[in-house]
Formats: sequence, structure tokens, C-alpha cells
Amino acid sequence: MSSSQNGLSIKNSSTEGDESSACSRPKFSTSAALLTSLAVFSQEVVWNFYEVQVPPALRHYTNSAALIGLLMGMDNLLGLFIQPWMAHRSDNTNNRFGRRVPYLLIGVPIAATFYILIPWAESLPALIASMLCFALVANSFKSITEALVADFQSAENRGKANAMAKLAAALTISVGSGISYFVIDKSTKVAFAIPAFLLVIGMAIACWGLDERKLQSVTSEKGRAQQSQSFRNLIMDILRSSNRSRASMLLAVFATAGAWSAMRSQLSPYAIEILGLTRGQAGSLSMPAGIAFILAVFPLAILSDRSSRLSICKIGGLVFSVGCFVAFISTSVQATIIALVIASLGYAAFAINGVVIMWNLAPNSKCTGAYTGLYTMAFACGATIVPALIGLLVDATGWRYLMLYAGIAGLVAFLLFSRIRN
Repeated sequence: MSSSQNGLSIKNSSTEGDESSACSRPKFSTSAALLTSLAVFSQEVVWNFYEVQVPPALRHYTNSAALIGLLMGMDNLLGLFIQPWMAHRSDNTNNRFGRRVPYLLIGVPIAATFYILIPWAESLPALIASMLCFALVANSFKSITEALVADFQSAENRGKANAMAKLAAALTISVGSGISYFVIDKSTKVAFAIPAFLLVIGMAIACWGLDERKLQSVTSEKGRAQQSQSFRNLIMDILRSSNRSRASMLLAVFATAGAWSAMRSQLSPYAIEILGLTRGQAGSLSMPAGIAFILAVFPLAILSDRSSRLSICKIGGLVFSVGCFVAFISTSVQATIIALVIASLGYAAFAINGVVIMWNLAPNSKCTGAYTGLYTMAFACGATIVPALIGLLVDATGWRYLMLYAGIAGLVAFLLFSRIRN
């Protein structure tokens, strides 16, 4: 089996992959994994900083935790409709630039422009408008970027490639924390410009290095035997199937995303109100957790390959809840940092395996983007609804109980994973 047959296509690659056709196991493309990981890093660095620093910006105009949670979930609400639809469109796109890269070439510079405008807003309506425009454009290519990870690897190697992508995403936590600590208190405008610059440069390099044209020659041959389905038919197939694995997995993704987002989106206001930290200190509070995530990525990926991805996800939900409960019991800065590390390790177990499970549940390669979109749709639903609900509870009972509610949401995710039998 040649490297092109495995879907591994990089510019200026050698022909050594063709000479190794005798190998029974498809070869892992390190160069493809690095480039797709760079694309994921570039995308996630803007979203991570957005989640950390936009809530404090909203607090200049409102103190309602529910309203902040709702506005922070607005991007997820948009993603609910945009991401799966755009990913499905990219599955069926075929032009001289590729099938996914054209969307990145158009969307990335526009999203970066709106992102830079966020700190320039001088009123709540202007801030919301900037947030809305950025979220609308950035969501249009978010799941498309993630689908690239699966496109350039065989099914056997997607776990490793996704682990590298999640490692890249984890690095954005530390990068965002560093920008928060060193820059945000001096200049919010410069602070927001840095992630936007990284988005444009990183995506440009990734799009230049990934050659989808060769990949298309393979997928077009396979596509003759793989009928394309409408997005509606894909969803109906999941709902009507006697095998409930795909539907159950989407519910579990919903719960896990909600638990994680509820904690992450409200962490900065929580740290300011309960721990007495400054905005910059609050934004950098999660840096140790980001480092822990990075260190755990490959051990968890290896463990998942040798055991059950589903079991690792279940254990991760339980560990996440333990971390949240530790933060609730002790409100010192040191205890909170330790608790965030524990919670981050729990979430890492899901982050590494969740989308890989969805990719492997897809009926054929023509549905990879659509199934990535369904995963992000379930994630967006959870990340929108759960933080808003927890925000209402926080408004009623106080910031002191934020971590308790997030931990309970994590337990719900654990129970949902436990219901998946297949």
C-alpha cells in the first residue's frame, strides 16, 4: 500500500512511501501530523485566549454570571449550526486548491480581523458585535481544520495524530496564560493581536505544506464506491439505527463539553471574586493545568491504544469531577491550582479519544468531515447550555459554588459514558 493510498500527501515528499508498500500496517506520516497539529494550534490559540479574556471584558458592562455565560456560549450556539454544515460541504468540495484548504484561506484572515477588533469595542453592543462576527467566521472553519487530522492519516494512525493535535492545542493554554500574565494588564489591544497573528501565520504554513490535490486523487477513486449523503440523511441514519452507539456518544460529548466549558468560561471571574486575584493573575491561573495536559497527552494516547478508548473517557470524567470537588472544598490559590491540574488530566482523557471514536464510527471516508462536525455540534451544544445553566445557579447561590456545579456536571458525563455498551 503506497503512502498516497493511505491518504498521506505532503509537498516535496519522497517516494520512499511507495517503496514500503509491503508493510502490512499503514505508515504514520509525521510530517502530516505536524502540519495538521500546527493548524489546530493556530486555531485553538485564539479560542483559548478568547475564553479566558473576553469574560473579564464583559464584566466591565455586566456583573451577571448568567449573562456572561450566555454571551460566552454564543460562539458555541453558532457552531451548533455552522460547523457540521460547513464540514459536510468541505467533504464534497473538489477544486484545484483542495477540499478543505480553500475554506481556511478565505476564513482565517477575516476571523483574525474581527478578533483584533474585540478590545477596541467601547460599549457592550460593540463588544457583542465584535464577538459575534469573529465567532461566525471562525466557526465556519473550526471543524474543517480538525477534519484535516483524519484526512492525512489511515484509521490505524488517527489516534497518534489526534494526540499530537491535542498536544498542540494544550500548548495554547500555556501561550494564552503567558499573554495574560505578561501583556494583558499593559495593553489589551496588543494582547488580542498576538493570537490573531499566530492564527494567520500558522494556518498559512499548514495550508502551504499540506497538499490536498494528491489526497483528492485517492478520495475521488474511493468516492465512486462511496455515495455522498445529504447532511439530513446522515443525522437520520444515526437516529434511526438500531445500533445506538453513535447517538449515545454524541450525548456523552455534550455532557463532557458542558462540564469543561462551565469551569473554563467562568474561571477568570471566579478567581477574581473568590481568590482575590487580578485579571492578569486570574488569566494565568490555568498555566500549570496546561502543562499537566501536555505531559499527559502521549501517555494517555498509548494507554488508550492498549486498552479501551471508551474506558479511558469514563475514567477521565470521574477524575475531572474529583478535581472540581477539590477546588470547591479548598479555596486557596495553591489548592485551586492543584485541583485544576487534576481536572485537566481528566478532561485530557476525553479530548484525546472523543473525536477519534467519532471518526471510526463514520461509515466511510466521505463522511469524515460531517462526523467531525457532528462531534463539534454536540460539543457546542454542551458548551452553550451547561455554562448558562450553571451561571444561573451561581447568580442564585454565589461564585463560591461554581466548582461544585462543574463537578456535578462531570459526574453526569461519567454516567453517560457508562451507558455506552458498544
